[in-house]
Amino acid sequence: MLGLPLRCRPGLSALVVLTSQLATIAALASDIGPGVRYAAGQAAQRVELAQAQDDHAAHHPGASGPVGDAAPQPGGSAGPGDRHAAGAPSGSAVPGMMDGMGGMMGRPRKELYPALMDMPVLSAEQRSNLEVQARERIAAEGDRLTRAGTDLRHAIAGGDVAAADAASRRLRESLNALQSDVVTLRSLREGKPPRQIAQAWFKSQMNISSQRDATDSDDGRPGVSWFHATTMALLVLFASAMLAVYVARMHRANALVDRLTRAAAAPAVAVPLASAPAVGSLAGPAEAMSSQEANARPPRAEANRSWKGKLRICAIYQETPNVKTFRLQSPGGGAMPFAFLPGQFLTYAIEIDGKAVRRSYTIASSAAQTAFVETTIKREDGGLLSDYMHGHLKQGDLIEVAGPSGVFTFTGAEADSVVLIGGGVGITPLMAAIRYLSDIAWPGQIYLVYGAQTTEQFIFRDELEYLQRRMNNLHVAATMVRAAGTSWMGSEGQITAEFLTQAVPDLARRRVHLCGPPGMMDALRRTLIGLGVPREQIRTEAFGPARGAVPPPGEIAAGAQRPEGEAGNRGAAVVGPATATIRFARSGKVAALPPDKSVLEVAEGAGVSIDYSCRAGVCGVCKTHLLQGNVTMEVQDALTADDKASGLILACQAKSVGNLVVEA
Repeated sequence: MLGLPLRCRPGLSALVVLTSQLATIAALASDIGPGVRYAAGQAAQRVELAQAQDDHAAHHPGASGPVGDAAPQPGGSAGPGDRHAAGAPSGSAVPGMMDGMGGMMGRPRKELYPALMDMPVLSAEQRSNLEVQARERIAAEGDRLTRAGTDLRHAIAGGDVAAADAASRRLRESLNALQSDVVTLRSLREGKPPRQIAQAWFKSQMNISSQRDATDSDDGRPGVSWFHATTMALLVLFASAMLAVYVARMHRANALVDRLTRAAAAPAVAVPLASAPAVGSLAGPAEAMSSQEANARPPRAEANRSWKGKLRICAIYQETPNVKTFRLQSPGGGAMPFAFLPGQFLTYAIEIDGKAVRRSYTIASSAAQTAFVETTIKREDGGLLSDYMHGHLKQGDLIEVAGPSGVFTFTGAEADSVVLIGGGVGITPLMAAIRYLSDIAWPGQIYLVYGAQTTEQFIFRDELEYLQRRMNNLHVAATMVRAAGTSWMGSEGQITAEFLTQAVPDLARRRVHLCGPPGMMDALRRTLIGLGVPREQIRTEAFGPARGAVPPPGEIAAGAQRPEGEAGNRGAAVVGPATATIRFARSGKVAALPPDKSVLEVAEGAGVSIDYSCRAGVCGVCKTHLLQGNVTMEVQDALTADDKASGLILACQAKSVGNLVVEA
């Protein structure tokens, strides 16, 4: 239609054709808004009706009034179809207009501005009612805008691109609706007549300047003017511009997704993300962690990408006398180059005295925060890396980081309520979950049960008190092992079954996340099961050294690995003394193997390189082939059935009282 020549007879017929073309253009420009499209269609219908009346009058010169109206009744009384009530002044509001006003108050929003075009005058009561409706729509659209914004943050945090796209569309629709209602409210406040109110809205939608009404010619008769051609040209340009903006936005969105994907994958290490626990503090000389997170869900694909590179320490906070929080950001600023879930951890690699040392620490900050990540680390006695970080690292230093890793996560989608039980620095993954759930306004109930040695070692105490005042769904119950001589007015002693039942109602039906020292984890797991909590509802993660049990001479513990093809049954006698030897086949080195040392520890002492990350038996980085001998492993979450059948062991967990030969 846009390419056909405009052939119209002077007067009303030309306006019919022109208005039809205007309605078609408005329908094509989907971004102009439903009010414009509907108004254009209404205008076309009114003009076509007027054309039909004109033709009717031409065939019946004696007839008067619009088509379909009844002729005046004898004696001057108005018939049922007469447009003016008998005795009413010519300038008063006609019944049709009043009906239109009543219908407008209950009609969908798209009928508002066409109805205003038909109303010569609005009474004070009508203006008041219209203002009330506009305010109600503004309030409703504001609520929709808030919900869409919340959904968008949640989708971005979870990496759900489809949900983010849907939320952004809802944001745009709500903003357009708000703009329409605000223009109406402003016009009413300025005391403009109905026609000018409608015109103001049209002009705001089409972004045109104020000008005279071009629907009437200078002599008062409908006609075609230069304004019609200008409006058509503006509509075409507007539609083209909206199409170009849409294409540009889609191009930018695709480019952003590609850039983020490449940033997360390009410098990634070759090892895929394994099922590994988060670590916030590592106790003992080994500073290793152990986990019993066997049944946890795997992380979502968006956060299941391992990244490796350098981050800059932008701030260091002293939480307690022996606990610091290290805030890291990208060296060049901007968003973090990886996404993570609440409860996952990072692995730090620092060269100390010419030797590369790697340890893993929980990300304690919210997963909804993309400008930085924070790890809260306790300075352990004899802890090599934690001692170095507390004593030597400062703001501005670069540190090599790999991750994120771990499945000890809670995003709010796993259950409608959660119980977070922590001890000491084991609060860090629980705090990451609380901060994230606060950021996304999660409606479920959150119960934090925390135990510390003293009030001085109560990590995040001030922040938890603040969050508890702001979050009606957060309930905190804390107990101190030693509180004598302090101002502590809360519970004292260990976390017991009685303390749990008092702190958490209906404990048996809730999901539980448990994190702390290994001894605490074992005791509380048995307590929870005794209170009726199903095993599958308990997620645990131990903070502390991974303690490998070594069988006494003459026995092999259940779960011991034997190289493929070796004869013998489980329970067979172990040949060799309690302190045996280990031979590294690839490097050709032989070293003593004490029963309390892992293969990885002996390899490090002998100068044999075996890659590792978590030192807890859950990431799988230290897998190596056992060529001869038998080992025990307390934690072997990272080994699949095929790995075990192939003779693979975890060097960080493997211990033995017999001679070994490994491929390293």
